[in-house]
Amino acid sequence: QVVKSGDDALTLSGNNSYTGGTLISDGTLVASNVEALGSGDVTNDAVLELNTGGDFDNAISGSGQVVKSGDKTLTLSGANSYTGGTTISGGTLVASNVEALGSGDITDNATLELNTGGDFDNAISGSGQVVKSGDETLTLSGTNTYTGGTTISGGTLIATHVNALGTGAIDNRASLLLDASGQFAVTDLTTESGGNTEIGAGSTLQATTLTQKSDSTLTINLNSNTADPVIHAASQVSLAGTLDITGVGDVLDSDPASTDDLDTFTLIASDKTIAGDFEKLTVAGMDADLADFITVDGRIDDTGKQYELTTALTWYADRDDAVTDAHGTFNLTNADGSFAVNTVLENVDATLDPDSATGWDGTSLIKQGAGTLILNAENTYTVGTTISGGTLVATNVDALGSGDVTDDATLELNTGGTFDNAISGSGQVVKSGDKMLTLSGTNSYSGGTLISGGTLVATNVDALGSGDVTDDATLE
Repeated sequence: QVVKSGDDALTLSGNNSYTGGTLISDGTLVASNVEALGSGDVTNDAVLELNTGGDFDNAISGSGQVVKSGDKTLTLSGANSYTGGTTISGGTLVASNVEALGSGDITDNATLELNTGGDFDNAISGSGQVVKSGDETLTLSGTNTYTGGTTISGGTLIATHVNALGTGAIDNRASLLLDASGQFAVTDLTTESGGNTEIGAGSTLQATTLTQKSDSTLTINLNSNTADPVIHAASQVSLAGTLDITGVGDVLDSDPASTDDLDTFTLIASDKTIAGDFEKLTVAGMDADLADFITVDGRIDDTGKQYELTTALTWYADRDDAVTDAHGTFNLTNADGSFAVNTVLENVDATLDPDSATGWDGTSLIKQGAGTLILNAENTYTVGTTISGGTLVATNVDALGSGDVTDDATLELNTGGTFDNAISGSGQVVKSGDKMLTLSGTNSYSGGTLISGGTLVATNVDALGSGDVTDDATLE
């Protein structure tokens, strides 16, 4: 064993081969050769200074500090347990093991390269930069204050604390995920070609500049707690590449006012005019019961300073110049899901794209899937309504327009007044609510009638079709 004692600094410069380990009890031991400390473990209770390059794989324990000096690149590859912290005063210190830098704080005044995976929770301060390299996934979970910026050159870097990335610029050439509730604050964020920057649900970003280069991807995950805007840039926004949105169903207003647009959500806001635009918009994570009848468009607003996500009914898609062709099918696949439409549904045949692949006539509604569609408005479409699955609830006597109804599932009339649309099909009609509803048509539906509330008045002997009637309220 070699023991370093006393207050002075001692340099070992030879290529040593002793195997009994090294004990630093006082002062500073400087290794100016990566082999200077032999092959044994190092117990550092003072200061170990590594002024060398190469791969240092000796295990380091103790209460002391490790200093990386000089302009070379040194790799620490061991699972180290020293507690006195790490100072990088020159060159590059590479940690190829998530435990390589012990458990103490890190003062980075040069370059710290993390070529490893796992959870790195040491606090990082200083004027230096942090580089994430290699193909593994690394999580930074500490409260970091370093100012030299962050470069992601390989793998995935996940920040689970809003201060995990310090305050400097971020250059993302691989994959970056901001995944903490609250606001990340950085100077400049650049996503290079081939890179993907992802904003986690509940996270927001404040930056001086935002740059998305060609062939890059910006992924924004939305949920009900997402603040608006998700990203704010004080100086400049430059857009290109792909915008990928997930969780749109969580920010949609499921019971909107009577307008064509269901919701507008600001994703990016800039204090200056946005340069460029995304070349592609992809939408994932939409609720299955929304995907078929909601359009999702991303576009820069009229001021040129906001990038907005706009959702609307596909019923009006062609009129609104949306990316999705208009169609009249509401497909709610989730049996427990429901969607309420307060928008007035009127004929749109005059605005349909003649080249549309949907083949919709613009004047009829089709309800598909096991979920529930609720129509609240006084709708004026004229050709008819088809219910092929689930439940269609009308809370207005004119909710189904003026055409005939083909009911092969469940039609629920939770309204009052006179309903004179002809009803056919194999499905059931349910009268709910406490109002009085009159069926006056000659109806041929065969699935039966359930009166669960209020009064159902039949003014035609064939008004209730051919099925059985279950009367749990009043049948007149």
